[in-house]
Amino acid sequence: MLCLSAAPASAGQGAPADRVRVVLKFVKRGSAGRPVARFDPASCAACTPIATPLFNAENARETVIALSVPRRRSLELAFTGSPASVRRVILEGGDIAFRSEGDRTIVPLPPLARDAITAAEVATHIVEPGMVLRFEHADPARRAGDYATGDFPVVQRRAANALEFAQREVVRTLGLGEEAEREHLGRIQIMGFDTNAPHAHIDSPPHMHMHLRWPANTGTQIGHYYIGADGLLTHNLAGASGLAGAPLRYDRGQPFTTIAPDGRAFYTHRITPEGWLDLGRAGEAPCLIRPIGTGGFDAGATIACPGHSVRRITVDDDIAHGILTVDTDTIRETFRYDPDTGALIAPRDAPPPVPSVFVPER
Repeated sequence: MLCLSAAPASAGQGAPADRVRVVLKFVKRGSAGRPVARFDPASCAACTPIATPLFNAENARETVIALSVPRRRSLELAFTGSPASVRRVILEGGDIAFRSEGDRTIVPLPPLARDAITAAEVATHIVEPGMVLRFEHADPARRAGDYATGDFPVVQRRAANALEFAQREVVRTLGLGEEAEREHLGRIQIMGFDTNAPHAHIDSPPHMHMHLRWPANTGTQIGHYYIGADGLLTHNLAGASGLAGAPLRYDRGQPFTTIAPDGRAFYTHRITPEGWLDLGRAGEAPCLIRPIGTGGFDAGATIACPGHSVRRITVDDDIAHGILTVDTDTIRETFRYDPDTGALIAPRDAPPPVPSVFVPER
C-alpha cells in the first residue's frame, strides 16, 4: 500500500472538531500473553473506543488502545486489567503519569487540541542541519498489518538501514541539508518503513524514502523506493502531499528530481539498471550508492561521490538493548535509544561553552 506522507493526521482529518483521537501504549512488564489494559467506559462517558483496524494492538511488548475523546478536556481515564503488569504508559513520543487503584490503571490525560496517535511508533530520529533521519526498528514481536504473517522482511529492512545512512552521507557530503536550512526550503527527511503498522500506517511493500518536506507540507514530493527480496531497489512511486492524482512510477534508469518550494531543481535520485542508487545535486554528476559485495544492500553500502574517496557503511540494530551502530569506514557511531519508543537517549548536543569563550557566528 502506498502511503504518501508519514505525518500524523490532524484532528480535522480524523475526528469532529470537538473531539480528538488518542492512542495510548501500555508497555508490559515481562511478556504477558494477554491484554494488560481495557478501557473502562464508566470513567469517561464521553469517550468512545476507536475500532479502526490497526489503531489498536496487542503483542508481547504492549497493549495499544485508541480512543475518541473530548477536545481540550482534562480527563482521568481508567483501564481494567493487570496494573502490576503495566510498566509504562506512552502518549505520543514519551511517558505519561499513571497510577494503580485496585484492578484499574488510572491515566490522567492532558487536554489535547489535536490528534495524538503516534504512541505505537518505534523509530529513532537523528536530527542534523536541514535533515532528519527516521530509523524504524523492525521488531518481529510487534509485526502487524501486511507484515503480520509470512516471511519477516529481514533482508529488506537491513537494506533500508544501509540506504538510509548512505543517503545521509551523501546529504552531508554535498551540503544539501545546510542549503535547505539556509535557504528556508524545508527539511530533508530520510526514512525506511514500519513493520508494526502503527495507527494503520501499513507501509508496505518494503521501501525507503528521501524527500524534502516543504514548509506547511503541501507540495512535498514523496518518493517510495521499493526494495526487493534480494535487497536491491526495484522502482520508485512518487506523489505530492496535498495534491490529488495517482503517483508516478519511475523504473530502473529513470531519474526523479525533487523540486524546492522556490521552483529550483534540488536533487535527483535514479535507480540504476542494477538496482543501485544514483543521488546528487540536480544537473551535476551524482554520487553512486551501491551494495557491498555482489548481493543486495542488506550487507551494507559504499558511497562514491566525485572528488571524494569511496566510503563504506554498515548498520547494526540491537533491538533488545536499544543500540544502533553505524560504521562509516573506521568511524563507529553509537546511537542508544529507548527500546519501548525508539526515542534517542544518546547525547544530542554538547553543553554550551563558558561565557568568556568567543563563539563565531555562522
